[in-house]
Amino acid sequence: MIALNILSLLGNILVCLSVYRNSSLRTTTNLYIIALAVTDLIAATLVMPPASGVLITGKWPFGETVCQIHAYFSLFVVYVSPVTMGLTALNRYIRICKSNQQYNLYFSKKKSRILLGSAWTFVALFILIPRLTGLQDFHFVPNYAACLNSHLSNFGKILHYIVVLVLFFVLPLAVTTFSYRNVLKKIREHNAETAQSLRANNNETVTSNEIRLSKSLFVVVFAFMLCWVPAWVITILTRLFFGNKMPRNVQLLCTFFLNTSNAINPFIYAGMNPMFRTEFRKVLGCKFGVRVESSSSQQSSNSQPDRFANRSRLPINRNLSRMVGTLESRSTAIKVVEAGAMIALLKYCVAFRQHLSLSVGLQT
Repeated sequence: MIALNILSLLGNILVCLSVYRNSSLRTTTNLYIIALAVTDLIAATLVMPPASGVLITGKWPFGETVCQIHAYFSLFVVYVSPVTMGLTALNRYIRICKSNQQYNLYFSKKKSRILLGSAWTFVALFILIPRLTGLQDFHFVPNYAACLNSHLSNFGKILHYIVVLVLFFVLPLAVTTFSYRNVLKKIREHNAETAQSLRANNNETVTSNEIRLSKSLFVVVFAFMLCWVPAWVITILTRLFFGNKMPRNVQLLCTFFLNTSNAINPFIYAGMNPMFRTEFRKVLGCKFGVRVESSSSQQSSNSQPDRFANRSRLPINRNLSRMVGTLESRSTAIKVVEAGAMIALLKYCVAFRQHLSLSVGLQT
């Protein structure tokens, strides 16, 4: 848990710093990436550290006030992350599959800020109002190693989870599935035909950068769903059907899945998005291995005219050169970070297994 917390904190700070430093990354689509990074940072600073403390001490050692804050932000992260993912997928669908005019109509920077702000405000009030009106309470749940909400009536609990499932799981999942199904279809057309075949209604072409960004975001969403679907299934089965009969080891998997999702997103950005990868190197202080720079690209074009001429003439050579350039651009710092991430995850899995074998009963 501690390893995942550190990875999530450092990785998402890198994402935010990259966008802050590089104005070319401040695009409309990257607003949604920043929103996801901020959500993960909330989890890394307010949700994951207390959970780590619980697993270490075997109890809730932080007091009632911290428990209330922890419960609120735990629920906020769980609810707002799928909503943001759904909006991100919808953004990609409109950008890739529709015209520029339609995209600017629905997803200008101003409208995107309003959309994200409205979604986050709705989620915040959805959690806060039932707590303030006494319909719900927040308390420590040992089996999740976290403070969460409790319901004062069985009918209220059933109604609550119906609304939560529809708004914060089923609907975002449906939007995401529909959007990326169409995006992937368009990407296959892009790979099979010339760039002119992707001209939209007003004869404006979707760029290769948009295609690469869509692919990386698809991987983010796939990894997100891979972590969150099992967590939601376990939660619903526990809360509505099995209750305390659900083994604690299984319930703790929810915490592991959700924290893993928060930690892996920045590494997906670095691995699949060349612009983020380059900016990560700059933030980490790496002065070598940068693939695209204005001065270096000019020198390279002057010193190797035949190579770039062959790229423009032969699509196969161009793709091969792009692949080679991508491999060469992986600097030592990124390799060290990735190796550290894998080692940390392995250590966490070993520690998590040892902790489960102890079967320490937590008391409220």
